[in-house]
Amino acid sequence: MNDMKVKILLFSFLFVATAAFSQQEPQYTNFMFTKMAYNPGYAGINGSICGTLLSRQQWMGFQDDEGNNVAPRTNFLTIDALIEPLRGGIGFQVNQDQIGFEENISVRLAYSFHLNVGRGKLGLGLQGGLINKNIDFSKFKFRDPGDPLLNSGNIESSMNFDLAFGAYYTEPRVMYAGISSTQLTQSVAEFSSQLGSPEYKRHYYIMGGYFYQLPNNPSLEINPNALIKTDFAAAQYDLNVLVHYNKQIYAGVSYRVQDAVALLAGYGIMGGALDGLKAGIAYDVTTQNLGRNSRSFGSVEIYLNYCFNIVPVPKYQEHGNVRHFY
Repeated sequence: MNDMKVKILLFSFLFVATAAFSQQEPQYTNFMFTKMAYNPGYAGINGSICGTLLSRQQWMGFQDDEGNNVAPRTNFLTIDALIEPLRGGIGFQVNQDQIGFEENISVRLAYSFHLNVGRGKLGLGLQGGLINKNIDFSKFKFRDPGDPLLNSGNIESSMNFDLAFGAYYTEPRVMYAGISSTQLTQSVAEFSSQLGSPEYKRHYYIMGGYFYQLPNNPSLEINPNALIKTDFAAAQYDLNVLVHYNKQIYAGVSYRVQDAVALLAGYGIMGGALDGLKAGIAYDVTTQNLGRNSRSFGSVEIYLNYCFNIVPVPKYQEHGNVRHFY
């Protein structure tokens, strides 16, 4: 099967999914720049030491009847690096996700084993970590003030172990594709009182992207991307197209089915003291009833990414030769 048939098959598979998905893990419009959040196989595969910091405010302006900001808020930090003696890369990530009066904080470590496959590189990654779920029941407004389960006013928390696995393949500036699964253990958050036991559902992700350089204008590059999220009960998919100029400036648009249309833009510094620094922003226009009823005026997401390499300083040695004395 030639390369074109492989690419057509890949994107045909990526673009087929059902439209509804129950969000449990954080959602990122800039998913093409935060691949470590979904796939541990990505760790170190670009050959550099990279750090990414992202902050997302979803459904800005959304409040409850008491005026509390209950919209999802997410902060995310990841660091990954190639470690050649390990024949792969390592990754570290911290995620803080606030949804109403519930907060989830996770800390995860990943290792990815790298293989040269064809003209690209394949990373097979395993990730382990801890998730802490915290719910402040003292802030809930109850329909039944006498409800013994909710009227306790407790702040409940639970710590659980988590595993993830992923495979990620890339041909730099040509294409990438990945498949992964998070929350493999499907742990149950056990609270001390009778407030229920939320279960972490296993999530599956399929992502892919392709880079096409315009033959008549080599400074422009078209970059379609896709991400499918599913728990096999329902699914959601994001479709995205970016246009890169001189591999330094980009702008584009995304569509998340039955949720939002987003505008994206970013800039990367090439050369100088800040070489390798990239920043981007995305603004989601909510298309569901939440936006149409003016309860939210969209979502905003910003990120910073910095990649660099440590170049060893060459050591020079001098050697004498006895023949110089004759």
